[in-house]
Amino acid sequence: MSAPNAAEREVLDQLQLERIVADTSALIRARSENPGETEAAAVEVLSSLCERAGAQVTLTEVAPGRHNLLAELGSGDGPALLFLGHSDVVPAGAGWLGDPFEPRLVDGMLIGRGAVDMKGGLAAVVAAMSAVHARHPQVRLALLCTVDEEDTATGALRYIADAPTARELDAAGDPAPYSACIVAEPTGLDTVVACRGATNFIITLRGAAAHAGNPADGASAIAAAAIAVQTIEDDARRIAQGAAAVPGLIGTGSWNVGMIAGGHGTSIVAEECTLYVDRRVLPDEEPERILEDLLARIRSSIAGSGMLNGERITVTGTLDMAMPGFLTPPESTLPATAVQAVADAGGTSSIGGWSAACEGGFIARHHEVPVVILGPGEVKTQAHQPEERVRVDDLLTAARAYALIALRLAGASR
Repeated sequence: MSAPNAAEREVLDQLQLERIVADTSALIRARSENPGETEAAAVEVLSSLCERAGAQVTLTEVAPGRHNLLAELGSGDGPALLFLGHSDVVPAGAGWLGDPFEPRLVDGMLIGRGAVDMKGGLAAVVAAMSAVHARHPQVRLALLCTVDEEDTATGALRYIADAPTARELDAAGDPAPYSACIVAEPTGLDTVVACRGATNFIITLRGAAAHAGNPADGASAIAAAAIAVQTIEDDARRIAQGAAAVPGLIGTGSWNVGMIAGGHGTSIVAEECTLYVDRRVLPDEEPERILEDLLARIRSSIAGSGMLNGERITVTGTLDMAMPGFLTPPESTLPATAVQAVADAGGTSSIGGWSAACEGGFIARHHEVPVVILGPGEVKTQAHQPEERVRVDDLLTAARAYALIALRLAGASR
């Protein structure tokens, strides 16, 4: 389709920019910093917006004050189109020109913590679901909004723990709940079909304490940790050279040592040191195997380093968090529909990959459905920083695109 037809225009005409901006603003005012706060206020606001649209809302407690939200619309048969989002935002931090939780409209930009990541996307999704449902109540739509996406993904993990997998449903002869998933994270309205996963490892090195005046009596876990960090850096260079790359989409995996903790004082040989490590993974990589390989590399490096009493060092590791990536064939129906829908909504969209991570990989793996990330605003230049902002025109374009995708995938555009 080169332009919305009459049936589609009836749906699009219901979308009001003022309403989407007001809903985004209400969500921004509902503080949900993570870590530091809960998502209770934001989920309460989102629940009321979904109920206003006519949705059946189910809340699932993940932790006190922290509830996943599932909003469902549509009376028809068959699987629903799932929209995915999260209710938490990163801490506001310093550097704002005003209250980060009192939205400001400046030169066509809505400013506030969460404006782009991702309360603007949530408001656009609710607007699209409401508009489609008003004209086509048979079209099945759902919004899953999780807690704790910005930290350890406990909301997504709780969801997949409760929801039957695609294979379990197939074995039982039950229908699949969803046909596809759109993650409303900020992509500049590009259609992201490939996304790296995020894996967090905790690496613990243990040695032996001793008086700093006699270091030969001990084995320094900090010295061993320095070797471990260098080993990780060496492996980062190795994989950056192109091993297991997905050319043009998400490239290679990557490593980052984000935090180190160890030692008791300057006059004590450190008996323990812990590394907190981020590894971005490709869709076909297995975190458990990566951890096993990393531990072997570190042990080998320490053994060959010649460090004082290196044989007394032990190295262990745990998998703290694993958020899988995904890859949806760019030529398949969902990406093609999304790209055309954005164009017909008044924007532009190209197929691409994402170097960040999102919870779409959980849905792709668990439900075995195609996933794309598509949302208003720019993750690199606008998210996770002071004066976070989103262009309000992009909120409307996103809502229009979501509505068109829903109509066209459901065959309701006639």
